[in-house]
Amino acid sequence: MENKSINKKLFGKRIKEAREKLGYTQFQLAEKIGVSQNFLGDIERGIKLPSLNKLILLSNCLKLSLDTMFADSLDNIMYEPEEIYYTDRQLKIMKNIIKTINENF
Repeated sequence: MENKSINKKLFGKRIKEAREKLGYTQFQLAEKIGVSQNFLGDIERGIKLPSLNKLILLSNCLKLSLDTMFADSLDNIMYEPEEIYYTDRQLKIMKNIIKTINENF
């Protein structure tokens, strides 16, 4: 399978749109995530990508899921079998996880 990279320009565009939608200036958002305004500008122009820590901060500040942040910028083709089979043990674990989530959230 061919290794696909992130389309930095599309990623940066998504960040800029979300920032503007929330009314933040580059300076304000850069300050919130602990980077320079120049670095944030490089991200928005598709020159650089943030580290994982900064990516999480961006996600929280911009109220965007990582899926949304990377939509359109990744090769989203997944190669999976048409049907996925789980063992009885796996199904039991998944049911317990779902039950726990439903009880606690």
